[in-house]
Amino acid sequence: MWLIAMIMTAAFAWNDTENAANWYVVNDTVMGGVSRSGVQDATGGGVTFSGTLSLDNNGGFVSTRTEAVPATWEGIEAIKMTVRGDGRRYIATVRTQNRSMRRIYYRQSFDTTAGEATEVTLPLGDFDAYTYGRRVAGAPPLTDLTDQVGSFGIMLADKQPGPFSIEIVNISTLEGDAPATMEALEPTSIGAVLTQAIEMGVPLYNGGRADRCGDVYETAITSVLLLAPDQLSASQQTRLIRALRMAQRDDSASDRAWTLRRAIDATMLSMDSDN
Repeated sequence: MWLIAMIMTAAFAWNDTENAANWYVVNDTVMGGVSRSGVQDATGGGVTFSGTLSLDNNGGFVSTRTEAVPATWEGIEAIKMTVRGDGRRYIATVRTQNRSMRRIYYRQSFDTTAGEATEVTLPLGDFDAYTYGRRVAGAPPLTDLTDQVGSFGIMLADKQPGPFSIEIVNISTLEGDAPATMEALEPTSIGAVLTQAIEMGVPLYNGGRADRCGDVYETAITSVLLLAPDQLSASQQTRLIRALRMAQRDDSASDRAWTLRRAIDATMLSMDSDN
């Protein structure tokens, strides 16, 4: 936090976010859960996001979002908030307007202190890409998408059922000094993503963690389907999508991991044949 405070030069307030009418909620009810939440104007200014988190019916998350975000993010290095929480860990989320990435969101966790106002600084470079709660390997960094920011939000998914409340006193963006020029990196290829998944998954499987191995394979497959569908043939896309569906019905973690691995191997083999 100290380093960030030293390099930031100016803050620009998001005044529209201090009105509850500019926020909306998205809870686990979209997946059959029963968690409840709402946003109200806070007495001293800002808004309060509160409700009850439930794990029933495979639920476990509540969230609120606002699309009242700055139109331009040029030179912005971080998002800064003043919050008054309840001691729980929350997640800040950013979504883009890019339709091809509509299932992907960027997230960064932050802690709160019960009953105390806390300043939270969220560097854009520390947001990670996720989809359906899983990390998306190979996704472009948020810092490359600042011209496409569509919404900002707060999520709670700490698996601790019960009431919660967080007051969002204010939000602003922090402008930083011009960063040093860096040579652009070449985009990660599908083959590299799948190869890395195998390198990570095999030791997990051999170490008795077939469940985690399957998670790695599933994340890799989801990533390439979401981020680079134009680099896959129709048959390759069909194979990977079918594997994801079959893996959901497998009886064991080992079967799930092997279903996904065979699809990865077949896809990589077909890619080699095309070259």
